[in-house]
Amino acid sequence: MIAYALVLSFAISFGFAAVVVRHVRRKRMNERHALLWLGLSTLVMLLSLFPRLLDRVARLLNVTYAPSLLYMLAILGMLFLLLHMTLAVSKLTERSNRLAQLVAIQEEKLRRLYGETGSRAGDGTENRSRDEFGNRSLHE
Repeated sequence: MIAYALVLSFAISFGFAAVVVRHVRRKRMNERHALLWLGLSTLVMLLSLFPRLLDRVARLLNVTYAPSLLYMLAILGMLFLLLHMTLAVSKLTERSNRLAQLVAIQEEKLRRLYGETGSRAGDGTENRSRDEFGNRSLHE
């Protein structure tokens, strides 16, 4: 029964690693994020191949029940991944805000260039309606 569980654990970890590599190759996942998932998968594969490794590490750290060490490592790993993803989301939010500000500046420059009516003098577009973003309506 234990050998079956170890083989199943290895197969699931290997399949997970293959899915991560597939997503990286199709440009659906960033390589930097993939390294975290591949590292986790490799760790599970190593523990599946060498189940006594967890016992040795537990003894080294004076943990009496080895599976509790596994749970602790899993929780620490999830916290690490959560921190990493939070930092990535924060960076993307900052970039998004900066891009929104740049777009607003460019829109203001265009409004000043074309004037409040939305047209240059004499180009025949003085009476065209505009949507909420200042774009000319396609219905006319």
